[in-house]
Amino acid sequence: MVPLRTAPSSFHKPRRLASRRQPRIPSSQPPPIQAGVKPPIHVQISELHRKIQLLEGDRKSFYESTQWTIKKNKQTIKHLREENKISYHRLSDMLSGEEKVVRWVIKEWKDEKSHLRNKNGEEALALVDHRLNEKMKQLNSLRHEAELKQRRIEELQLQHSLRALETNELRGTDTEVAKTTRNLENRLEKAKLKGDEAENITKVYLQLKAYMQDESLNFENKLDAMEAEVIRLRREFSELQVVNHEAEVARDSAKSQLQKLEENLFKDRKEREKVMLEAKKRTEEKKLLNERIERKTQHRDHIPLRSEEIVDMQGTKADILKGRWHMFQTEIAFDRIKEATGVADPNSVVRRFLAQGDAFTHLESLRKQNDLTLAKLRQEKKHLQQELTELKYAGETKAIRNDQFMAELQTHVSTQEKQVAAAKEDLESTIRSLLSAKAGVEHLAIKLQPITVNLPQLFPTSPHPEKSQFAKKELNPNAPDYVLDLMAQNEEKLLQLQSDMEGHDVPDLLHHLTEQEYYASLEGKLPAFNTRISLPSDTTKDKFFDEEESEDETGEIVTRAALKFQSQKLIESRSKKRGRSRRRS
Repeated sequence: MVPLRTAPSSFHKPRRLASRRQPRIPSSQPPPIQAGVKPPIHVQISELHRKIQLLEGDRKSFYESTQWTIKKNKQTIKHLREENKISYHRLSDMLSGEEKVVRWVIKEWKDEKSHLRNKNGEEALALVDHRLNEKMKQLNSLRHEAELKQRRIEELQLQHSLRALETNELRGTDTEVAKTTRNLENRLEKAKLKGDEAENITKVYLQLKAYMQDESLNFENKLDAMEAEVIRLRREFSELQVVNHEAEVARDSAKSQLQKLEENLFKDRKEREKVMLEAKKRTEEKKLLNERIERKTQHRDHIPLRSEEIVDMQGTKADILKGRWHMFQTEIAFDRIKEATGVADPNSVVRRFLAQGDAFTHLESLRKQNDLTLAKLRQEKKHLQQELTELKYAGETKAIRNDQFMAELQTHVSTQEKQVAAAKEDLESTIRSLLSAKAGVEHLAIKLQPITVNLPQLFPTSPHPEKSQFAKKELNPNAPDYVLDLMAQNEEKLLQLQSDMEGHDVPDLLHHLTEQEYYASLEGKLPAFNTRISLPSDTTKDKFFDEEESEDETGEIVTRAALKFQSQKLIESRSKKRGRSRRRS
């Protein structure tokens, strides 16, 4: 059997009846009730009636919608069962004719038996066609790959033949010339790389210089503002610490008080339990005594007496029983009073009763006073309700104004927070720039350390040059004026250097210094395991033919003029050797 399908979505009708509720009955709205006060009973009853009517309407609408959906579902189930029967008959008719084709295919292709077992003729043919198409695609792809590989083989054979011709041609020429050309090409590439690196370094230094100049213009104002902001934040932090400490102290005191109250409550509970147990014991004892007295009286009543004694004893017996009954009631009342008051002396019990009478009169007076205050409070309540109704309209305007004021304050706070964040970023950038400037000044001082300052030569007009300058002063790195003193010392050394360089060619010296600094920086970047090996000086080979030698080892840059001179010298030496060999031959 084919499993039943679910009903299509077209047979379902949306549940609109659930939304059909009875119209609400307009009722007079009661006056607003303050929080904490229950509404009157007739208002509660009207609300409950209204809720019950709404629930009844919802229930009826839900019941109608469910009945309608059940009816439609039954119709759809009946319709689908009929369709299922028709389709099942058609399927049985189709499978009876296609089973032969599938059996023949399974006999011919035993490998496809597992795939074609539960399929009809069309599905089996579609599967076979799909497998055939896949095999054809694989065959075409393999043919294409074979053609591509054949072309690649032909190209590689052509390249191999060309390289073989080139090697044969190079074997006929002199190998030393090839070595020199390769060496010169390598040196040229190294020089280009070094030049590109030097250009990049100069660009970076120029950008840093421009940034430092821009920051130095507005540095003092930003620094003052940041210091003020830091001081303000520190004050706020100290105040918050004090508040936090006070809150912790209050929390600890509250915990201790709570613990004490819990202990007292536990003690009171134990005392109450003890009193209750004692009272229970007393009541049980009294019950036993009463039972014994009743048994004795019953036993006496059952004893046979003479007629005369019976007549005499009847009157006395009634009096005795009444007296005993009154005594028993008084004892029970007295025991109850003892249990209630906790006093055993009857005089103290009388005093307690008199005091309770005074307390009763006092409580009556308090009740009257409370009634008067309650009437006053009710009048005040009415008056306050009237004032509340009057202030409702005025309160709306005040609330709108307060909301506007709060919105303005929030915008002001957001702007201030943004300014604080920007100030923090500026402070961090200025601190970084100051640290970089300090590092640059210290680096300059290290560079100028071998220069000695001649004070009389620098300041011939000053009467006390050694007192006014910083040449012989030992600087403390932890001092606040360390950077300023170091800059003054560098200034004196630079002036001394300028005075010493007046008679020299400055561009040549600068070029020489830049070359030395560049090679020193390159040597500094080398790893620790890259060490130099000093070669013996009595080498027979010429330095122009040494392939392993480079400018990093010699410490000099090969210029274009030097390169031309070396190549010309090499060509002349090779031409002389060729002439000698021809003469010998």
